[in-house]
Amino acid sequence: MKSATHVAISFGLIGTAVAEDTGTLPETIVLAERRDSEAHPLASWNADEIREFSPRSIDELLANDPSFSLFRRQSATLANPTATGVSLRNTGATAASRTLVLRDGIPQNDPFGGWINWTRYEPSSLQSASIIPAAQSIVWGNLSPTGSIQLTQREITDDRHSLRLTAGSQGTIGGSTSHEMLSDDGSLGVGLNLFAFHTDGYYAIPSWQRGPIDQKLDLDHAGADLRFVWKAAEHLTVEPSISYYDERRSNGTPVSGNTTESFDFSLRVTSEHRDSSWQALTYYQRRRFASVFSAVDATRTTERMALNQFHVPGEGFGAALVHRRKVTDTLDLTAGADFRLLSGETNEDAGTFRRRRAGGDQDFVGLFTNLSWEATPDTRLDSSVRLDRWSFTDGSRIEKSLTSGALLRQNLFPDRDGWDPSASLALEHRFDHGLLARLSAGTSFRAPTINELYRPFRVRNDITEANAALDPERFYSLEAGLEWQPDDCLTIGIDFFHHWIHDAIANVPVTDPAEIAAIFGTLPPGGTGSQRRNVDQARVLGIQANTTWQPNDLWTLRFDGLWSETEFTSSPGQPLLEGQPFPQSPDLRLIGSAHLQAHQRLSLFAGLEYASHLYDDALATRRIPSYWTCRIGGTWQARDNFAIHARIENLFDTEIPTGLSSNGIQSIGQPRAFWLTTEWRF
Repeated sequence: MKSATHVAISFGLIGTAVAEDTGTLPETIVLAERRDSEAHPLASWNADEIREFSPRSIDELLANDPSFSLFRRQSATLANPTATGVSLRNTGATAASRTLVLRDGIPQNDPFGGWINWTRYEPSSLQSASIIPAAQSIVWGNLSPTGSIQLTQREITDDRHSLRLTAGSQGTIGGSTSHEMLSDDGSLGVGLNLFAFHTDGYYAIPSWQRGPIDQKLDLDHAGADLRFVWKAAEHLTVEPSISYYDERRSNGTPVSGNTTESFDFSLRVTSEHRDSSWQALTYYQRRRFASVFSAVDATRTTERMALNQFHVPGEGFGAALVHRRKVTDTLDLTAGADFRLLSGETNEDAGTFRRRRAGGDQDFVGLFTNLSWEATPDTRLDSSVRLDRWSFTDGSRIEKSLTSGALLRQNLFPDRDGWDPSASLALEHRFDHGLLARLSAGTSFRAPTINELYRPFRVRNDITEANAALDPERFYSLEAGLEWQPDDCLTIGIDFFHHWIHDAIANVPVTDPAEIAAIFGTLPPGGTGSQRRNVDQARVLGIQANTTWQPNDLWTLRFDGLWSETEFTSSPGQPLLEGQPFPQSPDLRLIGSAHLQAHQRLSLFAGLEYASHLYDDALATRRIPSYWTCRIGGTWQARDNFAIHARIENLFDTEIPTGLSSNGIQSIGQPRAFWLTTEWRF
């Protein structure tokens, strides 16, 4: 393990539009996504749309676009954090994230496991949220082969204060307060967000399988964000920030549960003068995670501790420098370098007989450049190139007897390193009659996380073993799209995409008795054993379409759909995988919504969502049926400074299946839930 002084560094870019008056704060335009501002995201929401939707966590908003999904069909509000990685358009064969999440240009993926603590981002504090496709995310290299998600905090432009209180079904109660203050001379801004939330949750197992040992998934979390924006000179802005987050969760039985503690610090220095801007960025991230897994008897009457991951620390610390220049009126150049150093380990007790410590370090150093050329007023060409140097060091796995302290296992894994390039080319042309065409191609990689390399895990009686020999995944992507606006009130879009994945990381079932004995020793009764392994080749092919129709000033109707086909195409090491779809990847997802501005102060919305069946295992033996669900809600702006938001999720209380273990125990998602949020601005 590297010490806390080690740094995970990632360079971001912020272009700052400096006000003419040197005594006022500039409007900060976050360009840390390292893409041209004219590029089209897959989906985006502004502050007003986020506020009106009033999600409990920001992933609930992002899930309104079918390209976005967590590994399982449930909100992050009551999901295990290790299953909250995101892989856009079903491109992930496991729960590990194949999509980079950024807040104000700083990577948010956990240093140890790559997952995302979505509940730590108070939605009301965000200015925007965007889903960015693969070609526009290539400049980030590792973790972004299928795209990125950009979260941007609100600008500090004047004195502004707000208080939000939430209450609802399932014992839900929460609150947040936001304060943004500007000095008299306008040179210093301060932003403070405080939030807390509790819910009693729901039972994750259907009533007909539930036993005396089962209890609801509950959640308590709280956090704080503090930012300063200081205009140190006419063309220089300094922005330090600090955030803290803590959560406590039950996993559905008295023994099982998990906790997370997060601390982040960042310092950003930005300068813009005429046609040139640069930014230096440094950040430090500390994570403390713990989780307990239990084994429950067949009658679900008793349980025993099966795996106690009592201390899973992760750290990252970083700094960055990026430059952007307008070379000519039609050509923009962005270039920079970044590096990120990560460290983490798991300390855990397997039952009552074995203590395990496993972990290591990862270093990533990259150089990148992006060119955006407006060839004609109707044609744009964007190209990105990046080169990464990565290394895995100090990997180890040591196991000792809990009773005698005797050494049972000691693996000191050899250090590894390598080079991985990333590149993309995107062409966009606007034809007559409101038709826009897009074509892009690119390649990038994803390195296995420290979690995948060294940490085993267990879900009920199904065990997945780590693999320190995993190689990075290599993605090759091709995408073509059309957007047509035949009339001011109608927009139609369609995208075709194909991802080829070499060395895809999957939880590969181990079926050979000799291998089972060598890797696991023995398996729980009725349980299965898998190991994270590279699968030679896999692919994801699909179509995403959307239509927005606004027949008048009152109504807005929207339809989104995603069809995708996932497949392990070549797997000599486990031939049973060949031809099988990725786990937890539905072929079809459809979302329809309607918005009505019923009155100047009253707006209403309704939505319907459908997802086809999927499988919970890599061999496609455990089928999870399709589902549909409905949501409704609305906002009443009672006064200029006071609003009430209300919504109901899963209006008809549909049972939403999310998982199926090898012993037949089902997992289900959110039943009908109602909550009301009041917002007071002062």
